Amino acid sequence: MTSGGESHEDLIQQIGIALLNLVPEEGWRRIDLVSSMTVPVQDLGLTVIMDDGSRPEIAPPTELNVILAKLRTLLYEPGRGTWFSARISLNPPGQIFFNYNNDYEPVLTPPMEPGHYVEDLKKFPRDPEHIPGWLDAKLAAAEEKEQN
Repeated sequence: MTSGGESHEDLIQQIGIALLNLVPEEGWRRIDLVSSMTVPVQDLGLTVIMDDGSRPEIAPPTELNVILAKLRTLLYEPGRGTWFSARISLNPPGQIFFNYNNDYEPVLTPPMEPGHYVEDLKKFPRDPEHIPGWLDAKLAAAEEKEQN
C-alpha cells in the first residue's frame, strides 16, 4: 500500500481508466504506455493503435506521472530498488498488462543525466549487489562531474 492506502491493483486501475478515457469506446486495437522515471525526471510515451492500423497522435495526460510515481514508491523493495521503466498495455475491452524494468538503463533520447540516478538512489536505495554495471558507471560519472 502507498501512504495514501492505494494498492498495486488500485494504481493500475487508475492508469487503465486514464488511458481508456483517451480513446473511443470502440475502434482501437491496443494502447501502449511506456514510462521512464527517476525522482527528478519523468518521460512518457503513448502509442494508440486503431483497428484500421492508424496511430493517432494522442498526448498522455500529465496526471499519469503522479500515479506512476506512486507506483514506483509502492513497488520499491528495500535494498533492491524500484523500476526505472514500465510498459503498460491495454487490449479491448480493457485487458491490462504491465511489465517493470528494475535493472536495465531506460532508453531515452537524450539519456538521463547521471545526477538524476544519484537523486533516485537517495530515495530508493539499493544494496551494491543490486546496482547494475550501467548504473554504477552513471553514479561514478556523476561523482566525477561533482569533483570537477
